[in-house]
Amino acid sequence: MKHFFWITAFAVVGVVALQAQKSNAPAPDHLPANWRNWTHITTGVIYSDQHPLFDPFGGVHHIYANAKAASVYRNNGKQFPDGSAIVFVLYEAKDAGGMYVAGKKKVTAIMVKDSRRYSRSYGWGWQAWDASGKRLVTNPVEQCANCHLAQKERDMVFSQWVP
Repeated sequence: MKHFFWITAFAVVGVVALQAQKSNAPAPDHLPANWRNWTHITTGVIYSDQHPLFDPFGGVHHIYANAKAASVYRNNGKQFPDGSAIVFVLYEAKDAGGMYVAGKKKVTAIMVKDSRRYSRSYGWGWQAWDASGKRLVTNPVEQCANCHLAQKERDMVFSQWVP
């Protein structure tokens, strides 16, 4: 009976550890090789400190989506299926004679939908890299998900399709 108790206890601890491991899954560790061939969703420019995200995200934004995510965007959907991936690229905004153009790259980021693997961060895994390739996301809930909660009705996605 004593052995049964310990075997059961270890089994419960193992299951809890596996569930915790799934919910604390690491952020995506790389960008897919072909992301520049994905659908371009939109471009925007945060150009003024009047925008609340000017300090961290001022500049030219380009958003790309893989086929699963692009389908949701095109249909004005609000729920992205697992396997959806969205890449965000941020460049310095450079004034080229009265026209804003992309200057030096500042950040490249990805969000990947996997409801089970990223359950603690609302079904999305996030990672970002600076221009030198240094990983920036160490706590996806604090650094990404909490801000994206403002778009919970759109499955945490800010950008919208611009045909």
